[in-house]
Amino acid sequence: MSGVLSKLKRDSSARPTPDKAQFPLRDASDPRVLYTLSERAQRVSIKVKHADREVHVIVPGLRAFPQAQKFAHEQRDWIDVQLEGLPEPMPFVAGEEVLFQGDRYRLVSPPGKGRMRIDRAARKLIVPSPDPESLPGRVRRLLIREARAELEAATHHYAGELGKRVAKVSVRDQASRWGSAITRKGEGHISYSWRLICAPPDILEYVCAHECAHLVEANHSAAFWAVCEQLFPETKMARRWLGKHGAELHAVGAEV
Repeated sequence: MSGVLSKLKRDSSARPTPDKAQFPLRDASDPRVLYTLSERAQRVSIKVKHADREVHVIVPGLRAFPQAQKFAHEQRDWIDVQLEGLPEPMPFVAGEEVLFQGDRYRLVSPPGKGRMRIDRAARKLIVPSPDPESLPGRVRRLLIREARAELEAATHHYAGELGKRVAKVSVRDQASRWGSAITRKGEGHISYSWRLICAPPDILEYVCAHECAHLVEANHSAAFWAVCEQLFPETKMARRWLGKHGAELHAVGAEV
């Protein structure tokens, strides 16, 4: 009888395979795990999403969902190590510090809807807000505004060094890449992560040089790196910095 009861318990707790409309799907036993459906993927895989402080389990088709669940549960210790090793979050809360151009700036939020500004001498981000709930969005808009100005200036500078024209510079919250570049009708279209404004200025400059180099070499060949180092001689240093400190940039604005 105990065997029958055990089987009934297993059957009742088993989660039926969801349909496509339910994805992305949060793991019922661990909210840090998000299942994402990908018809292009060939196998189940896990990616750490530093900005969201969670992991995404890539599910290669609906039939693979049970396998993906099993894999995620088997990797629980690894997931714990990865997420617990992330830098401390820097939420957008009045009185707290956040990274801006490689330094820590105090976030000051007077009441109301006044002009957002940066006091570089006092290292303060001054962001008026009518309430704490609207503050994070306003801080993000300030950082995106500053990022756009710096990224556009550096991009046009390095593109000019190569005799190239960039028609469009986009600033987004890219989770997996600091930048990406394509060429359309002979003109460059480059997209960047706004989080680069949190890095030291020379790191932002490097990423711009890197993406502009892709307008000449759309790969990561030796020829590409030669162009990149021609534009930005400290390429190796900047790559090391991003490898070591990139997760700190994704901690900016994180809540938990």
